[in-house]
Amino acid sequence: MRPRILLFFEYGTLNGGEFSLLAMLETLGQTEFEFVAAAPQTGMLTERLTQQGIQVLPLMLRDSHDHKRPMDQVTAHLMDLVSRVSPDLVHANSLAMARMVGRIAPHLPMPCTGHLRDIIKLNKTAMADLNQNAGLVAVSQATREFHVNQGMASGKVQVIHNAVDTDLFCPTPATGSLKRELGLPQSAVLLANIGQICLRKGQTLLAQVVVSLARDFPEINALFVGERHSQKQESVEYEETILQIFHGAGMEDRLFCVGFRKDIPALLNDVDLLVHTAHQEPLGRVLLEAAASAKAIVATNVGGTEEILTHQVSALLVPPNDLEALTTAIRRMLTDHELRHRLGQQARAVAIERFSLPQAAEKLSLFWTSFL
Repeated sequence: MRPRILLFFEYGTLNGGEFSLLAMLETLGQTEFEFVAAAPQTGMLTERLTQQGIQVLPLMLRDSHDHKRPMDQVTAHLMDLVSRVSPDLVHANSLAMARMVGRIAPHLPMPCTGHLRDIIKLNKTAMADLNQNAGLVAVSQATREFHVNQGMASGKVQVIHNAVDTDLFCPTPATGSLKRELGLPQSAVLLANIGQICLRKGQTLLAQVVVSLARDFPEINALFVGERHSQKQESVEYEETILQIFHGAGMEDRLFCVGFRKDIPALLNDVDLLVHTAHQEPLGRVLLEAAASAKAIVATNVGGTEEILTHQVSALLVPPNDLEALTTAIRRMLTDHELRHRLGQQARAVAIERFSLPQAAEKLSLFWTSFL
């Protein structure tokens, strides 16, 4: 019989962390493991897990008013789910979820593991909870080093980079369908930012660049793909700021916000440049997808980005929150077609060589098997 692994998902939405593990599960679940998932019932994650033949149990971390449940209730709920499933191993798919699982780990007969997909400061209590897990997966060396320097047990943390399906994400001729959908001429230039709308993603920088370059590049447009999940006032105001930048310049017609999309592979082949403006990034999944698609990339050099891309070899990398450097890099890309092509081709070669799905799935399989 295949070992049974109970997967805890903190969120029911589909973002980089969820997509990354889903890709692994599709590979490993066919032969090596039996998976059962516990996830919030809001969002599209449950649908995707079910499509992959994975049983999904409701994970209730918040009450009917969408407030966080008291920790003692959460702990009892997690213990009950583990008891119902009787897995051979428990795995949490986010740092916060790994902390919750770490609290119950000493009381369980099976090993517990978790993914570290964030670079955030933690207090001693949080670190102690995480260290209760038998093992932890950091998605980049930068993520591992950050947490080990905070007091995480170094022997428990293994780096397994996120991976990308290089058959699904691959370069194909642009169809022009995206520009037709947006009502743009085929001569239009689309600069795409893909990811959750939030402060750490730095999308206001791209908005400012597009407005400043519009005089020299009248065909330039900004495409934002993704949603804002946070209901905090600062997050709401941040999203509004993006709109205000274009409105204040009288350039609303150059801004396209299309929300969540399921057609990212096709979309990447129809845009002209991927611009990643994050202030902090453990390992950007969209960078892997764009690289596999041989798309030219301008990205801020933060977190694990340099573990994927090399400046002037496979992308143009700039310091975070540096409007002048970002503007210069984008201007250079827009005026040098040969550069865009060369960097895109090299990015794809790196994606195939170092970030293929079979390689990463094998590493994750060996990681889990080492505790069974």
